[in-house]
Amino acid sequence: MSERIPTLSGGSMFGHVRELRGDRLNFIRRMSAECDGILRIRIFNKSAYFVNSPRLLHEVLVEKSKSFEKSSVLRYMLYPLAGEGLFTSGGELWRRQRRLMAPIFQQREIVRFAQCMVDCAVRGASDWSDGQEIDLSRETMRITMSIAGRTLFEAETFSEADTLGAALTVALDWASDTAGTPAPLVQTLLRKNLERLSKQLPRKLAEPTRSLADALHGPVLLPTPRSRRLRASIRVLDERVQRMIDERRAAGLKGQDLLTKLLLARDEDDGSRMTDRQVRDEVLTLFVAGHETTATGLAWAIELLTRHPDVLRRAVAEADALDGPPTFHDLPRLAYTLQIFKEALRLYPPVYLFSRETSGHVEIGGHPLPRGTVVFMSPYAMHHRADLWPDPERFDPSRFTSEAEGSRPRMAYFPFSAGPRICIGNHFALMEGPLVLATLLQRARFESAAPGAIEPEPSATLRPRGGIPMRVHLRSPGSWAVARAAG
Repeated sequence: MSERIPTLSGGSMFGHVRELRGDRLNFIRRMSAECDGILRIRIFNKSAYFVNSPRLLHEVLVEKSKSFEKSSVLRYMLYPLAGEGLFTSGGELWRRQRRLMAPIFQQREIVRFAQCMVDCAVRGASDWSDGQEIDLSRETMRITMSIAGRTLFEAETFSEADTLGAALTVALDWASDTAGTPAPLVQTLLRKNLERLSKQLPRKLAEPTRSLADALHGPVLLPTPRSRRLRASIRVLDERVQRMIDERRAAGLKGQDLLTKLLLARDEDDGSRMTDRQVRDEVLTLFVAGHETTATGLAWAIELLTRHPDVLRRAVAEADALDGPPTFHDLPRLAYTLQIFKEALRLYPPVYLFSRETSGHVEIGGHPLPRGTVVFMSPYAMHHRADLWPDPERFDPSRFTSEAEGSRPRMAYFPFSAGPRICIGNHFALMEGPLVLATLLQRARFESAAPGAIEPEPSATLRPRGGIPMRVHLRSPGSWAVARAAG
């Protein structure tokens, strides 16, 4: 390994594991402060690397993407929830699934979901009473879960949002708590050793050895209370998804929801379809990605608006200038609202840290990395670099005018990752964010009820710690039309 790569200061006999498991945002800030290129960190007795420059990120995620795969540890952490879905699969399976699913998420296909997004936001706001104190993060979670349910399943999940949300939270919290423990690393090393051994053994012994290695892709759950809670939560999600798959098949696969499209999708090479298990994995991957990240971004956006009244007034004026509830065709008229949403994702990117693992020997920035090397990347770190984002802690939606976006390096902003494995639902999210935000601003005036600053909590996603207490003052139906006429 090249000795020119600096090593992060500090650490213990276990390397930097304690910091990774503890205050992750401070750990990310510390890595960023010591690194504007590539930095070595220690995970137990292994070396891993942190990449923190637009040029090197472009190498990893775009130019040399074929030399990287999702890390084995990340796969271990998310396997109970996502199985072999797009977020965790690799190799030929990932390429096949991405090819099957890409047409479903093209813009011309998702346009028809705009009305659903607005309807769900209207319904969410209709449950509020004037002067009520709400937990804004919980409310945006319910709204986006309803949108995910309607678009994925044509199903009414709003009434089930708390149950499903609780199940998803248990699974995501389990994944977050597992990060930095010895279990993923130990099991991953055991699996890789078994895979290597299977190639050296006679066929009679190779097959069971390979089967044992395959069984170790996901975690071996011991009979602990924590594992029992995880299993119970996964059962809730499995049963709900399987019931909907069965309903689609019984109805002849005639729906227009994304679940039906997944069941109908055929491989262009051999005409095969996904198994029910593969559909389950993809649906739960999309369900998490389709509501968790957008809900968090929306909650942060409104919280930021309440602390910046000038920005809030301009956003309300833009929403009020519409001819009623927003539609897909109004998106060009919601340019500032989109800038607000993007700036919230800059300050608080829901996926704040992720990793890749080298699938072979590769050079990054001239540094040779052997096969199996874990490389960490952080949108949070990149989005707070002062050389790329002057006064980076300041909330400033004007950073996302077309001129400002064109002046920055391509990888200065990557809340949805980048390259071949960019989030397949990024266009969906960038349509949903401004439509829901404008709808809520038309219907309520928001006033912070928090006693102090809201701190981000780096769990599975960058949620607001303890929620966002917010008081809502309802605006009368059609008040935006009155405001428009007065203007």
